[in-house]
Amino acid sequence: MAVFHGKQGSASFTNLVFEMSSFTIDATADTADSSVMSSATVAAATHWKDYVAGFKDWTASVECLEPTTGGGIAALGTEAILILDTTAGLAYGGSAACTGYGPSVSSDDAARLTLTFQGTGQLLAT
Repeated sequence: MAVFHGKQGSASFTNLVFEMSSFTIDATADTADSSVMSSATVAAATHWKDYVAGFKDWTASVECLEPTTGGGIAALGTEAILILDTTAGLAYGGSAACTGYGPSVSSDDAARLTLTFQGTGQLLAT
């Protein structure tokens, strides 16, 4: 599992703009067990499994300020174009579906909104 963190980014939805304060991207790859059983393996006493890389997947979690228009929940279930810049100068982006909407309010901070995304295609690094 690879994890990237950053402090800048944008989520582009139709008629919605979010001011991001942080994000996390989790990129993973499936693996399939390709081990074979044979008498040569038993005699060699190695018994190591073999794996083949499979499909790749990614998710993102974005924290932002709650929009003042109150229309943020409209993002849930829709697709967005994400562009997420890391503190190391790298940028990651791709198309993703918004799968979670979590507003939070604190007495000592501005209202926050956490959005979660499921990548719908390739995660691109620029």
